[in-house]
Order: sequence, then structure tokens, then C-alpha cells
Amino acid sequence: MGEASDAARSVVVQFRRDGFVAPESAERAEFEVWDRVTPGRVLLVALQALLKLREEDGRTDSGRPVPGLTEEEAELMIRTLLGDATAAPETSRRDLITLDRLLGLLASVIVEESLSEEEVGALLEAAEEGCLAFGPWDESDDRRPHDVELIDLGGLLVPTEPGLKIELMKAREDGSLAGVTLIRGRTAIQLQAFRALGDTSWATVREDLARTIRSRGGSAEERVGPAGLELQAVVRIQGPPGKDRQTARVLGHDGPGWILRGFVTGVGAEPASTEEWPYTTFQGTVVRLSSVPSATDTLIRLRWPESGI
Repeated sequence: MGEASDAARSVVVQFRRDGFVAPESAERAEFEVWDRVTPGRVLLVALQALLKLREEDGRTDSGRPVPGLTEEEAELMIRTLLGDATAAPETSRRDLITLDRLLGLLASVIVEESLSEEEVGALLEAAEEGCLAFGPWDESDDRRPHDVELIDLGGLLVPTEPGLKIELMKAREDGSLAGVTLIRGRTAIQLQAFRALGDTSWATVREDLARTIRSRGGSAEERVGPAGLELQAVVRIQGPPGKDRQTARVLGHDGPGWILRGFVTGVGAEPASTEEWPYTTFQGTVVRLSSVPSATDTLIRLRWPESGI
């Protein structure tokens, strides 16, 4: 087993034995960390996989009572984990997806499905492999897929497809290329990459960004999406009353020495949207970090593609 799935298995064993999350299990799970593959993330993906299998069989509940959860709360959790966007806001408001509740639900489903210890181990290992199969990617990562068509923008290599509109964004101070916006239909995602200096991470950037959005009269709430922890936001923009706000989702990912940020707008940013394209684009992006990091400029600059746009 991999390191994360092995740790996840020990957390499951402890919880099923004792009926509660021991402090060492909570620490080992790193359940609040979503920007890399942790035991907590493996547990979440494993539970989602089990629930999807049950859904395919026409079973959409846990099959048995879940300690610590009412029947309504368990239903809300299951609907959210199965991707029901209408259930997610209420689940988030009640803060239902916690490590102890997730383990309670997972343990109930394991018993209902009569899974052996070997089958639980295989499930967790498959969940870890599934987590590792998605980017965003560092250019040096051998695991990244090489059968995806990418457009080379220097600091970023982004997935492209027929009919996709691509716009490059210039920095105000010097006119260099600071980011790229990809547009498909009525949804757009703006991608920018930054060097991670000091203790900067997607977590610190996300907190600063949420604080800034709120201070300017907008709103920002954290939620777990297909690419990890993101912001569901409403930002203030220039425009007449009634047209001075824009709904957005802000995605982020920590790489080796860099942070990739994706700013989703349009139909795909709406709270109830289940559009996958912004996430597959974000997770398929490759970051090329400069070999000579700047001590002051954290933005990873782009360049015009040799083949044009």
C-alpha cells in the first residue's frame, strides 16, 4: 500500500475498534488538508467510490443507522458526496463533513457491504491511486499524461480542444503575459501560476483572497470541489447597480515550489453548476517553473505560443 492509504487504513481500524476518532488518528488523517494526497483525502475518495457503486445498484442511503448522524444528516452527506449541488450548501452550513462523521458513514457502509479487511485495504489503495491520477502537474512529474493536447505558453502548458477560445492577459506594469483565460461556451477559467516563496501556500492565498473579497463588499465561502478546497464567491465588479457583481469559483493547487490558481466565471461558476470542464482543464494544466526564481516577483510569466493561437 502507499503511505497515505496505509495511514488511512490504520485510522479506519482504530475508529472501528473504538467507535471514536483518537487524537493520533485525527493528526494522522490531516483531514483539513486538501491540496495534496493525505489519508483524509483517501478516506473521502474511498467513501465516494463506495457510495457511487451503491447508487449504481439503486441504493442511495447508508443501509443502516450511522452513529452521530440523524437520518436526514446522513442523507445530506451522501447526496453531497455523490455530487448533488443542491445538497452541498446545506451540508456546508451544518459543517457535516467532518472526519468523525465521514468515518462513521464509511464504517456503516463497510459493514453493510460485508467488506473484508483485505477488500477495505484494496479500496483505500485504489482511492490513493485515483488521487494521484489528477493534476495540476509539475513539468518534471513523470505521472502526468502525455496523450493530452497542450498549448505551450512557457510557464504554463494548458489543455486545448477544437473551438476553445484562448485569451492571454498582459501585466499592467510591463506588458508581459501574466495569465491565460480559456473560454468554452458560457464558461471561462483564468489560469495564473505563482512561485511559492516562504510559507506561502494555496491555504494562505485562499484566506487572503477571501478576506479581500469580503472587504470589498463581496462574499466568499470555502467548499470542497473536484479539485480540492476552493472558494465559492461573489465579487464586486465595475458596472451599474444590479450588474456590479460576478459569481466565481476560485480553485488552487500547491505544486513543488509553485501555486496554480484558477478563476472560474460564467455558467460553470454558479453554485448549482456540475460542469466538469473547468476542473478537467485546471487539473490537466502543467506548470513550468523558471530555473532562476525571482526574489521579488512571484508571478510565473507566460509567452506567446510558437504556433500562435
